[in-house]
Amino acid sequence: MGDRKSTHAVVVGIDGSPAACSAAVWAAREAADRNLPLHLVYVIHAASDPADPPDAQAAASSALSQARRAVQDSTGVRAEIESVRGNPLATLIDRSHSAAMVAVGSVGVAHTCHRAGSTAAALAGSAGCPVAVIRSPDTHRDGGAIVAEVDASPDNRTVLGWAMAEVKLRHAPLRMVTSDEQVRRRLQDWAQRHPDLPIESITAGDVADYLAGCLAEEAESVQLFVSGTRDRRSLGWAGGTCGCSVLTVGGAPR
Repeated sequence: MGDRKSTHAVVVGIDGSPAACSAAVWAAREAADRNLPLHLVYVIHAASDPADPPDAQAAASSALSQARRAVQDSTGVRAEIESVRGNPLATLIDRSHSAAMVAVGSVGVAHTCHRAGSTAAALAGSAGCPVAVIRSPDTHRDGGAIVAEVDASPDNRTVLGWAMAEVKLRHAPLRMVTSDEQVRRRLQDWAQRHPDLPIESITAGDVADYLAGCLAEEAESVQLFVSGTRDRRSLGWAGGTCGCSVLTVGGAPR
């Protein structure tokens, strides 16, 4: 385990929590589908003492081995593992500028940085690639819908592209939500061009209220929410205020 960069890989932040293992398994499917390497990274928080305590190194090795084993058992994907010293949030943001995607567990972020919501939101808002914040295994719903907020912003094509990629990968239905009438008509036309896919276009007068209910009260039927990084509300949801996993995107799908 060295100090190499995660160039164009799917990177997962590992910390020993069940949510981090869930994120690794989720990310393994992304890596396999996109034919990209999977890189599991454990960040040992830098201390004033230049020598790592033996228990910190042991914890890193154990957590990485556990996550790699979960990935292998669930998907058969081979994962590279690495432990580094530094600030966990800063390290993941740095890796994101050369990665294809970064994934973290919604609970694991808290264990790593002790500030669950703010840290996940900061990662999603500052990363140079899409960021997935994955719920723990007992709340992750395979087969649930992919929900995407599509508006008139420059992000909308990117959001739609990533949502469609997830629909095809996860074999899930897609709910596209908008409050813009022109966008709604384009979405309907777009859905008609893909009759083989289960796509639903929803118009909501107050998108924020609709999504708040959908992602909290109806979370059992949703496995992933996809949104652009310009939406501060979505960054808050990435921080753990909704009941499903969240994917924030700000660049073209890779």
